[in-house]
Amino acid sequence: MVDSLLFFALVAVPAVLISWIFTDGGMSGCDTLVDETCTISSESLRFTRIVFYGLWTVWVFVFARSISHGASIGKRAVEILVIDARTGETISYRRALLRTVLAVVSVAMFGLGMLWALTNDDRRTAHDLVLGTRVISN
Repeated sequence: MVDSLLFFALVAVPAVLISWIFTDGGMSGCDTLVDETCTISSESLRFTRIVFYGLWTVWVFVFARSISHGASIGKRAVEILVIDARTGETISYRRALLRTVLAVVSVAMFGLGMLWALTNDDRRTAHDLVLGTRVISN
């Protein structure tokens, strides 16, 4: 939950603010106002998407870096770690990056990969099972 709040504070909110500031509509968000209906141009939407996806990409790399050191800010806050399921060591940056991308895919698929944790005895998500990782209490 902490990581989700940080994502919104550091990615989603700045993306909206940047698009408001640098698109034609300014802080109103409307490019044109026709019969009191706000319309947003395709260029403004494209700019907002570019900013959001750019910030999101940076977030993924930074988040994966923190996971490769044992835990993200949110995981550290609740004292849990991501480790290799066999060795108990922290995982490499590459594995952390793949784990982060697979977690995003899992959420994008209506959270099915996350719900997988409810079906197995180890309570491991689909991305943890695929990459051989485990989340433990510190």
